[in-house]
Amino acid sequence: MCAMVSIPQNIQELNSYKPGKPIADLIKELNLNEWAILWNNENNLGPSPIALEHIAQALSTSNVYPDPSSLALRELIAQANNCHPNQVMVNNGSETILDGMFRAFFDKEDELLTCEGTFVAVYVWAKSNKIKVNKAPLSKSYRFDIQHLVENITPKTKAIYIANPNNPSGTIITNSELDELLEAVPENILVVIDEAYFEYAKALSPDYPDSITLKRPNVLTLRTFSKAYGIAAIRIGYAIGTEYLIDALNKVRMTFAPSNVAQAAGIGAIKDKEHLQKSIELNTHALPQFYAALHDAELNYIPSYGNFVMVDMHSIEQAKEFTEKLMKKGVFVRHLPAFGLPHCVRISTGTEKENELFVKTLALLHD
Repeated sequence: MCAMVSIPQNIQELNSYKPGKPIADLIKELNLNEWAILWNNENNLGPSPIALEHIAQALSTSNVYPDPSSLALRELIAQANNCHPNQVMVNNGSETILDGMFRAFFDKEDELLTCEGTFVAVYVWAKSNKIKVNKAPLSKSYRFDIQHLVENITPKTKAIYIANPNNPSGTIITNSELDELLEAVPENILVVIDEAYFEYAKALSPDYPDSITLKRPNVLTLRTFSKAYGIAAIRIGYAIGTEYLIDALNKVRMTFAPSNVAQAAGIGAIKDKEHLQKSIELNTHALPQFYAALHDAELNYIPSYGNFVMVDMHSIEQAKEFTEKLMKKGVFVRHLPAFGLPHCVRISTGTEKENELFVKTLALLHD
């Protein structure tokens, strides 16, 4: 019998991503005449026209390697955030930066401190890098509990991860709460603040903090072009922090990442302020519509600062049934067992037409 190549235990224990059926197949199988794709927190308004123009231009240079420093894009990001380009790094989505964080900053015995019920990728990348995760509970209102985080700091804590707004609950920590946390955390502990939904949250709450403006030496801010900027398929995100943190992240980054197309898309997206504003306004208008519909349906929703709303269905069975009933009517939403919240469902906002279909379908299910 031939010997098999051994797979490390931490990799064996991971579950590989298993996508469901393609949307086109589901639409055909369910014989749908209309549908709303509200399950991945995407910007269904689509990419910026200016970003598309830049992508088209970049395609003609695809025979050569892209700028390994992404200088033009980093300069635009730095200009928008009042920092130096050397404080910015870009990569293939902020999720890739999370992976790089573990490789750049963590030693064997170091631990990550975060909360339960947050962005599932942070657990996956920690596991794949053999890093232990110390999880504090979310509060009863599905918020990051600052006091619990501080109480859970140990000598092994190398970094604290906070999603603000949190995915999938949509809750935020406020300016004062972030100040409280940073005052309590020693400066030798990295604080990673994932602001994937920054543009939406900033428009929804004056008390939502912009962590970049704090200019703390141990704060690393993550942002993405996948949400409000509407180019999720291009895979581009960025980190902003002190130069020595960014330099460490660049050491573990692939040399020619992100691609020429991704860099061009990011440049075009930043330039198109009108498209960004349309995306933000669409979401700001949609959330109250969702709240009213969920209230009328007597469902327990969590007020959100992202482009989605989480609903607590109280049981796994009810959450699964709710998801399936909506899907059969053409509304695709996300059941959340992968996030450790199997009794909950997350519903993204979409186009005006998709949002109306969700509201109409929810009312029909409640009648």
